[in-house]
Amino acid sequence: MNNQGDVSTVREAIIQAWDCAFSGSQVVYLSGPITSGPKYVDALKKRATRSQLEQVKRQNCEEILAEARRLRAQRHEIVIEPASLQLPEWSQSDYHALWEGLIERHIRLIVLMPGWQYSIGCAVEFAHASDHGIKAETLSGAPVSIDDGVELIEAACGELQKIDDRPELVDLKAKLNSVLVRLRALQRPASVKSDNLRKDASLNFMAERDFNVAQFVSFEPIDGRPSLTFSRVAGYAGNERFASTRLAIEAILKASSEGSINVRSFHPKDAQSREFIYGLKTVDAAASTVERLSTEGLHTIVNETIDVADGGVSGVLMGNVLEFAPDDTPRCVEKPGTVSLPRGWGQELLSTVYGFPIAMPFPYASRVEFSLHPRPCGWRKTNILVWEYADQENPRDKPQLVWPNKFSRLIGDKAFGLLVAHHLGLPVPLTTVIGRRVAPFSFGRGTEWNERWIRTAPSEQAPGLFSTHRGWRDPFVLLQGEDPGGNGISSVLSQAGVNPVFSGALIVGADGATIIEGRRGTGDALMLGEAQPEDLPELTIRDVQELYLRAVAALGGPVRFEWVHDGKQAWIVQLHRGATETDHMNLTLGEADDWLEFDIAAGLPALRLFLAGLPISTGVILKGRVGLTSHLADLVRKAKVPAKIAS
Repeated sequence: MNNQGDVSTVREAIIQAWDCAFSGSQVVYLSGPITSGPKYVDALKKRATRSQLEQVKRQNCEEILAEARRLRAQRHEIVIEPASLQLPEWSQSDYHALWEGLIERHIRLIVLMPGWQYSIGCAVEFAHASDHGIKAETLSGAPVSIDDGVELIEAACGELQKIDDRPELVDLKAKLNSVLVRLRALQRPASVKSDNLRKDASLNFMAERDFNVAQFVSFEPIDGRPSLTFSRVAGYAGNERFASTRLAIEAILKASSEGSINVRSFHPKDAQSREFIYGLKTVDAAASTVERLSTEGLHTIVNETIDVADGGVSGVLMGNVLEFAPDDTPRCVEKPGTVSLPRGWGQELLSTVYGFPIAMPFPYASRVEFSLHPRPCGWRKTNILVWEYADQENPRDKPQLVWPNKFSRLIGDKAFGLLVAHHLGLPVPLTTVIGRRVAPFSFGRGTEWNERWIRTAPSEQAPGLFSTHRGWRDPFVLLQGEDPGGNGISSVLSQAGVNPVFSGALIVGADGATIIEGRRGTGDALMLGEAQPEDLPELTIRDVQELYLRAVAALGGPVRFEWVHDGKQAWIVQLHRGATETDHMNLTLGEADDWLEFDIAAGLPALRLFLAGLPISTGVILKGRVGLTSHLADLVRKAKVPAKIAS
């Protein structure tokens, strides 16, 4: 096969075979990087040889094939993937033409592997599916809109722009940018801001557009008496015309999963709500409230009580910014402590945690107040409720991810940091999070090392306070023994072990430079201050530094993390945001009226007690060799006291 005619003949033969095999069938296409993607980019940055690039290609193919087997078992559908078809004399454009033909003729859904935005083939396939109105989603089932795709590929191109001008990377950037041009042409223009709707009319507007809303009935005052306007009650038709106020309220009270309803009042010409009565449990109480408010000329909405403390979250989706927090209403975004993430990444993260696809197919040119719940609820009995919706010009605000936040405290600080690393495409060992308030969930990659670690995940970082165990421990016994009150540990992590050739940590010092420490074997003794850092191989340092640069490029600021290197690559086993004030003589900066010495040989628990009893305006001089990345150093930094290392 050495000319284009031969390629076209083979391509047509394959497509005809598919036409026969798939006639009338629903087919899923799994799109994943093969000759490009994150591993390929990493390999090029490390100046990989041709044989090493071929190894990356084989690894990519193995991951696609394994995921296709899982999808077939899970979906019981035909799943087609590109890794099985290897025709050595075909060019990349030949493959593109073949898979585009398959997509437009037979594919109902395209599923995108992690890191697809760094792959020319995946980007082309996504654009072709978008051009033909074919849905795309991630492995966890989160939908990927055209706007999501543009944002992801733009971010990938931005990261690639910072890398050197190796010809393969220049070609990758150019081709991804050409796909961006194609996708931008498919984007809808920002919609014009719509007229403000009355609050109950807004709920009706959303329900008619298939949004799930909390069950409600609403009334307008006519001659001082309530008159039914809109209703959405499970088991009844939309806008059911109940014969009386009491019958409408009785219906919604019976349908409420909490056996409780609320009454909200407002004036149609005033955006501010008036009186709000929460948690009414009888028809009499609710009906008399509605009647009283009607005599005051106020409109009322009676809606089912929704438990915002059920382990779910509430928040706002606006443009490319998704913000949320647990144990609150969507107004949580007006308070500190909310999570702020890009739209696509945020939906994917929530899909991972809650175990079902998080679908928010709202236009970028809109603002949506929502709540997410672990069990179906509302008018349409889905897991997401929409509370308010408004068209607006597409905002260009950028998300700002910081933690600890309210959600990281819910699932555990370590769990959240690892989840962030995983969704950045960084190598995280396969991890199952066993939480107090959220059902168990898993993420990460297999490590090819048959060992488990159990790690406690406090609500906020507490260096060395709670235990880590090599090997399995009963997580419930662990929780009861270390945190019987349930106030300190949010979850327990069961994590795949990594072959510990070298282990350690990375922080960013006061001068902005990275400090990498480690030693051969596991890193627990180093982190506890019981062993000292050793000289590390250049390859290990380079791989750890590479993870840092990737995390910084994605998060836009410094990070610190614990790592394990298996001789082939570095893995992240903890991730946190922020730099430190540390240099090689000062753990923290600042002046003190007096200085007290502490011998680090006394250990971490003794240091914790020492710091707790330290007088005001007193600094610490640490005697002994201190690992700058150890829990000892972390504990001193968190105490925010001046600290020096004895020379």
